[in-house]
Amino acid sequence: MNKFNCSARVRGKNTASFLSSVNNKGIALTDIKTADDGLTFSFDSKHENELRSLSARSGLYFEIVRRKNAKTFVRGIVRHVGAIAALVAVTVTFIASRFFVLGIAVEGVTGDKAAEIISSLSEAGIDGVVPKSRIDVAKIQEFVSESSENIAFAEVYIDGVRLVINVREQLPEHAEEIPQGEIFASSDAIVTRVEVSGGTALVKAGDTVKKGQTLIEDYIIVGDPSDPGHKEIQTAAKGDVYGRVWYFERLIIPEYRTEYVRTGKEYTSSALYIKDKCLLKANASHGFQEYESVTKQTGFNAILPLDLVKTTYYEVQKTSVKTDDAYIESQIFAAFARLQTELDSSANVVDSYKSQKKVDNLYIINIYYEVEQLISCREA
Repeated sequence: MNKFNCSARVRGKNTASFLSSVNNKGIALTDIKTADDGLTFSFDSKHENELRSLSARSGLYFEIVRRKNAKTFVRGIVRHVGAIAALVAVTVTFIASRFFVLGIAVEGVTGDKAAEIISSLSEAGIDGVVPKSRIDVAKIQEFVSESSENIAFAEVYIDGVRLVINVREQLPEHAEEIPQGEIFASSDAIVTRVEVSGGTALVKAGDTVKKGQTLIEDYIIVGDPSDPGHKEIQTAAKGDVYGRVWYFERLIIPEYRTEYVRTGKEYTSSALYIKDKCLLKANASHGFQEYESVTKQTGFNAILPLDLVKTTYYEVQKTSVKTDDAYIESQIFAAFARLQTELDSSANVVDSYKSQKKVDNLYIINIYYEVEQLISCREA
């Protein structure tokens, strides 16, 4: 379940670029509202640094409006599920904090490796809610240390209601350097510069090359190449090859498009979870044929992992909207923003342009970025 536990505001003129960048990153936003000088929204607090960075790139000012904390959670419980549920939660929290471990945290390794360790512990019977009296820290430490040849050391201890496993992996052995051969093109391009420091260039400025084509060969010619007696000395191909590259996106926009508009009718339901297990079930009988939903989750993780989930369902209806110039410009702007994120780190933008035409009831728009970038390189 996503935890939209922060609310923020961005101020400035370039909010469309910001939203496009957020969408490309796969970051979910909810409760998006437009204001005179920007917009507000809710998001998962783990994405805060990314959102700050994206807003800065778009020239926007980013500020946190509200962080949902334990107090917010308690007020939510009282308001949505009543004082009895709150009392139950507090009682369960007190008991659990004294006698149980409610979760396992693996530190010092990647997420995949941590999941592998947790899975191994689960097979050994250490999973979910475990009484502290059943936990043998020394045995778990030995078990984790022996579970993989790559683990050099594992430290295990109980921190409140968490079993913490701090893992240190062995350093990888030094890989023997593999001899380097030819240099190939990383993309289709028109060559603009060739800088060779080892080997023989097979292309020059102005040549058109295809992805995978050999650009610098791994030998040096000694003598006249036309002389059958010339020699070819094997060496490592090294150098930089730059080329003109085009980034492209096509937009097909209908003259009339279907949008879903809220009718004003809405229905709200709430549920309470403990460690992803439902304590109080939500009633989702809204009766809407077409709807969209917004879910807010308030987490209370100080002692017991409780989550209050509130879902609001909005009735929507289809409506046909005629595409205007403002909508087309917004789509073009978003397309350029998407292409911008795809540019190679070495790319130097030479030009950007678009072509647009209307065919029957469709607008066909081609978006281009023309850049000069490294299409192949190897350091000397």
